[in-house]
Amino acid sequence: MPNPNNKGRPPLSRAVTVSKALSYILRHAAEKEGLKMDAQGYANVADVLAWRKLKSLKATFPEIVDAVANSDKKRFALLYIPSGDSGTPATTSTATDTATSTDTPTDPTQQTEQTTLTALAAATSTPTPPSSSFLIRATQGHSIKSIEAAGLLEKLTLDDKASDKFPKTVVHGTFHSTWPAIFASGGLKCMGRNQVHFATGPALEEVLGEIAKRKQQKNTDGEGETGEKGEAGKVISGMRRDAQVLVYVNVERALAAGCPFWRSENGVVLSEGMEVEVDGKKETMVPLSVVDVVVERKLGLGRMWEKGAVVQQWPSEWGTRPPVKGKGRGRGRGSDGRDQQQQQQ
Repeated sequence: MPNPNNKGRPPLSRAVTVSKALSYILRHAAEKEGLKMDAQGYANVADVLAWRKLKSLKATFPEIVDAVANSDKKRFALLYIPSGDSGTPATTSTATDTATSTDTPTDPTQQTEQTTLTALAAATSTPTPPSSSFLIRATQGHSIKSIEAAGLLEKLTLDDKASDKFPKTVVHGTFHSTWPAIFASGGLKCMGRNQVHFATGPALEEVLGEIAKRKQQKNTDGEGETGEKGEAGKVISGMRRDAQVLVYVNVERALAAGCPFWRSENGVVLSEGMEVEVDGKKETMVPLSVVDVVVERKLGLGRMWEKGAVVQQWPSEWGTRPPVKGKGRGRGRGSDGRDQQQQQQ
């Protein structure tokens, strides 16, 4: 039966349907669905396949492997546990020991990527090990509170700022309908997830250059909008492709102020925010005080807010229009009241 929320859109492919279901259970629903998961977010693949939704889809182990291998944003990590004894998740020490074997790099992000490649190789070997010998997790996007950031993510510190692991660009993508609420609240909030999500691109200069280019072309060819896959058609982990407003954070200033930032294994930057006082009350957010500039790219408005001040006022209707379903949900990325079909970011 067609999904009424996808009116006018082609039906989802089988691969996308399985991937969305997998994202939902691993990011949000494991606890309420009774799926055993360790503090690093790993669950046994056999248990995942037994979950009612994937079971009703008659999802197979090869389809799970395909979802891991072909995710454009590297949404999942796979871990091979040769013993595969009990069908329960590995403990943190088991997963860590496997990920830090002598054959893997010392960088945590590269470690997980290498263990995933090793697991994929095992999963496609002949004979294929049983699904109970594999663990799977979502790389980021969790709302499950039992998932520990330290077990899943790599913490960024000021000591890293001269290294390649320190991101040059950290940007949060949001929408016309939600920017006024972000501005009014004084910052970015998790809104149901464990952290606010940030991408490491596009760079500010790239976006401003694209806006200037489109303004020049607008009168001749009618092109007035950015493509759906972001600048230069790239898929960017940590940001929806159709984000309209880009919030550029100064991570060095944020860390110095005590606002924690983490990096996931698929390159997404995340932060649970810091406690700040707003109108006499304590709230947790990534405050606008650590934001350098906010840019509107969809309409070509460019810089709207910079260095603590409004550069140009945004249209008043932004704050009154209800968000389009599947877009602009929450003040931080992806948060409030989404159904299963909206989990794939």
